[in-house]
Amino acid sequence: MLQYFLAICKNRFYVYRADGKPEYLGGNDYFEYEQSKIREATARLIDEILSNNNLADRNELQFALIENSDAVRNEIVLKELKNLVVRRYPVNDLVYAAMVELAKNPALYIYDLGVNYDGESYHLEKNNPMWRGAYSLLALSIAPQELLKFTR
Repeated sequence: MLQYFLAICKNRFYVYRADGKPEYLGGNDYFEYEQSKIREATARLIDEILSNNNLADRNELQFALIENSDAVRNEIVLKELKNLVVRRYPVNDLVYAAMVELAKNPALYIYDLGVNYDGESYHLEKNNPMWRGAYSLLALSIAPQELLKFTR
């Protein structure tokens, strides 16, 4: 049984093995898709992973999903993967955990500038919950792989 993390991003899937290393698909560490064809892309992604690992049955795969901020996108992927999903991680929880950790270093100005993830900017205030806004050129950008350490 192969276990993976699947990060659902806007126009891309990122697949990581259980040890956090990326699964290269077609020479890239991501798998691009069109938003209107996410269902078909998810099926192609599974086929690509099966081919990469010389597997015949999709039931030999398990996924922990790092969800997208778009609930509809998450549900489409979840329906396509059916029983292969063993765990789901809301993106807001992971980004919040990453921001709290990064904010420990005052040189990063996380409270002032926030972080960018998947084309959106997330901001944290000392006594208020996290809020999301448009992409900020000044914010620190984090990659899906950086969220993996907060899934444990």
